[in-house]
Amino acid sequence: MKLENGEYLGKNNRTFHVDGLIINKTSYHEKVFEGWHFHQNNHLSFILEGGNREYRKQTDQVLRPGNMVFYPGGEWHRNSHTQHPSLNINLEIEDHFLQHYEASFTAGPHNAFKALDNLHQSFSPAHNPLFHTQAKLTALRIYHDCQVADQHSSLSVHQQLLSLLQTAGTREKTDRQLFGGRVDKVIELLHDRWNEHISLQDLSTVTALHPVTVSRHFTAYFDCSLGEYMRRIRVERSLLLVRQPTLSLTEIAYQCGFFDQSHFIRAFKAQTGFLPKAFRKF
Repeated sequence: MKLENGEYLGKNNRTFHVDGLIINKTSYHEKVFEGWHFHQNNHLSFILEGGNREYRKQTDQVLRPGNMVFYPGGEWHRNSHTQHPSLNINLEIEDHFLQHYEASFTAGPHNAFKALDNLHQSFSPAHNPLFHTQAKLTALRIYHDCQVADQHSSLSVHQQLLSLLQTAGTREKTDRQLFGGRVDKVIELLHDRWNEHISLQDLSTVTALHPVTVSRHFTAYFDCSLGEYMRRIRVERSLLLVRQPTLSLTEIAYQCGFFDQSHFIRAFKAQTGFLPKAFRKF
């Protein structure tokens, strides 16, 4: 089965068309087709609720809330044991979007994006937690911008998606140049101790570099300060907690390492575009 532009096996609750991108929220409340199928376009799916078991050529995996996955256009796959309800945000990339920006997902000397055979790995939290965190927050900001739908929304959505995909293709090139070749150690520390206070001295210890050098390398690699990146991780970790109506925002704020609820709300809005209560009802 071939699924055309913006078509999914579940019910599309809302769909936005943004000059070559199709953004929608898809829900699953009853059993759907479980056979092999493919989508016309490349797309990213962020699973907010539910999940399923996914089968692709020679691989299978269980998809859970918080997972973000990439599907190349034309790749056969099937899904079974879908939980009800399930809810996904899908970002679909039409060919003419890629053509407009002279980009593709195939290997080549002038390609701005990572090739398809490697892009899958970027969406693995174990392989690339930095990119995985950024991808989920970007998906939410894009959907929020589509809801706002003002004169700047289209430009904002395009810029955010291009930036995300380019990050997947270029970040590895700088690994050997920054942090004394210990980028993986830095990322591991930040994501393992995400709800603790991390200092430049902590990063200095794992990189064997002076804190001033660490600060300069951090900004060059992460495109933000250490404090901003830690807020980004904490907000990403809070996404599934916010979806649980039994937890108060104060409880979530403290669990995720924020000083209080007001600090958490401001950080959540800045990183996702949504207020926590609005995202809970999403």
